[in-house]
Amino acid sequence: MMAPLTLPADDGTGLNARLSAAIRYGWLVLRRHRIILFVTLALSLLAGAIVILTSTPDYRATASVEVEDVPAGAAGAPAAQRAGAANDTESLMQTELEVLRSRALAEEVSRSLALVGTPTFFKGMDRERPTQGVGTLSQRQVEQDMVVRLLRENLEVQLPGKSRVLRISFVSADPVLSARIANSYADSLIRADLKRGFESGVQARRFLLGELDGARNDLSRAERDLAVYAARNGAALPSEEKEGENDKRAKAPAKPALPDGSVATRLAQLNGYRAQAVADRIAAQKRWESARQSSADTLPEVLGNGAMQQIIAERAQARAVIAEERQFRKDAHPEMREARARLVALDEQADSMANSIRASLREQYNVAKRGEDQIAKEIAQLEQLAQAEQGRDVQVGIMERSVDTYRMLHDSLLQRYRDMASQAGFQAGRIQPLDRAAVPTKPFSPRIGRILLLASLGGMALGLLLVAARHMFDDAVTSADTLAERVGLPLLGAVPVTGDNPQPPEIFTPIASSLLLASADGLPRSILVTSAQEGEGKSLTLHALALALAGLGKSVLVIDGDMRRPAQHRLFRLSPARGISEVLTGQALAQDVIVPTGVTGVALLPCGTLPPNPSELLSTPALDGLLASVRDGYDTVLIDAPPLLGTGEALLLAAKAQSSLLVVEWGRNHHGGLRAAVERLRRSGGAIIGAILTKQQGRAVDYDYHRGG
Repeated sequence: MMAPLTLPADDGTGLNARLSAAIRYGWLVLRRHRIILFVTLALSLLAGAIVILTSTPDYRATASVEVEDVPAGAAGAPAAQRAGAANDTESLMQTELEVLRSRALAEEVSRSLALVGTPTFFKGMDRERPTQGVGTLSQRQVEQDMVVRLLRENLEVQLPGKSRVLRISFVSADPVLSARIANSYADSLIRADLKRGFESGVQARRFLLGELDGARNDLSRAERDLAVYAARNGAALPSEEKEGENDKRAKAPAKPALPDGSVATRLAQLNGYRAQAVADRIAAQKRWESARQSSADTLPEVLGNGAMQQIIAERAQARAVIAEERQFRKDAHPEMREARARLVALDEQADSMANSIRASLREQYNVAKRGEDQIAKEIAQLEQLAQAEQGRDVQVGIMERSVDTYRMLHDSLLQRYRDMASQAGFQAGRIQPLDRAAVPTKPFSPRIGRILLLASLGGMALGLLLVAARHMFDDAVTSADTLAERVGLPLLGAVPVTGDNPQPPEIFTPIASSLLLASADGLPRSILVTSAQEGEGKSLTLHALALALAGLGKSVLVIDGDMRRPAQHRLFRLSPARGISEVLTGQALAQDVIVPTGVTGVALLPCGTLPPNPSELLSTPALDGLLASVRDGYDTVLIDAPPLLGTGEALLLAAKAQSSLLVVEWGRNHHGGLRAAVERLRRSGGAIIGAILTKQQGRAVDYDYHRGG
């Protein structure tokens, strides 16, 4: 339960252990393939030396120029403009770099130095001069294209940091030629810049001249339109005294012109008259409405009339007389009739006068209304005249401002054209010379130190790649290290190539001695000897190992368990008729078929008759009884088993044996075959004590004392 406290330390220790193991493993791989690494490094250095010896020395000459934002001495370019153009510095420098790399500038350099037709140039560039045309191109055209291509390929342009300095370098085999071409590139760039500036100035003047002609025509047309409009509409043209105020009026916001003269005065008067006429019409209308709806006796006009008052008084007096006479006389009396006739006459006279007064009031109302209508009509006419006059003034003002605008534009363009004309031919270019290219005294290439360093690094990298490839793709077992790397087995020993004949026992004496210490009980009681593939020498190894153990005083029983291709009876030069096949089928007893080999301490249980299906025979319980019956009679039993790959008999025998011994042929097992065989053997339950490397070529044992065993 204390694991959480110790996990970090354990993880760190495990990581360090894995790292140390990986470093040791890598060092062993490099040490094993060191010859590949050394040979690759030596070949790379040799190739670098050959390159140095065969390379033509090249010389580099460098000229420099300075690029300004605004041409030096440019008139009309204030300091604020020069400072504001700093944001475009990067794009400006990139543009000049592309100009330097352009084909047009290379052609200009070729023309200025007369490089076409000059053998010195091709000699300095270490190239053959064209002697004939190609296709439709003549010899001179081909030579021109080649010169331009060589100029562009060997030109080097640098922009140090964020400066405004361009470094123009040229590389060739002739130092004088390099300096000439570098200086020519700088001069051509300066000339091209001046030419562009001059051409741009000419184009600008042409453009301004065209704009000036257009402005002059627009000004003439505007003045002509103003004069024609004023003549047709009777408008007044601006006086000469006001010409100085045109700029102010052009800048001021437009305001509608007020009407002046008799129209404005008359309109003001009529507006006053219309107000009075409206008041008179309203008063007359009220009097007429009152007279029309009221009695004549109650009208103020009637009451205020003297004649009407006299008639009313007389009528009252006549009524009084009639009333008085009626007390004494009847209505038929002549005086009564005369009094009534006089009253009727007075009433008629009063009604006639009242009607006259009403008619007078109506006529006053009609006169007042007609006066109001007449004044309104005259006001409407004057307003139309005032609007027309105001429209003419506004149109004249608009046309005057157009004339002023065109005049200002014309004067501005004219002044600008005069300034540019005065500056023509006196403006400096953007590019100024800084340093001239000097003739180099030392070659630029080949750089011996750099080439050798690159060759060394390249050789080292290539060697490491080859070692890694060899280690990754070559999984053949050739030593104890590779055996441990591939399948994790210890190497008990290695034996050289001896052909198909029995091997000398003295070679296997050390291996036999190591078998005595293979387990805690010493020599295993039964050892299975097999291999991954057939033909690796397992039968020869078992035969020699049996003889070596016998030489150490051990009694050994050899069982030939390879029932498909038995070989032990041939190696012992015996020809028995019966063997393990008869024992397993119950046809014979083990002690009856075991034969002496003629070697003290070694007996043989041969294969006997070859069975049709060895796997079924070996999977019977009879095999356990056989091994149990012979185990106590010998110090060890060596079982010659078939190969692991392709058959299953070896796995059946391995499950019965105490230990297994794997025979591996030197440099034969590839592509994981050995690893698959060992995994099958381990899954069957066999305890593998080690491997023996057979048919070894070269040194007998690849052993490193400092490797730790």
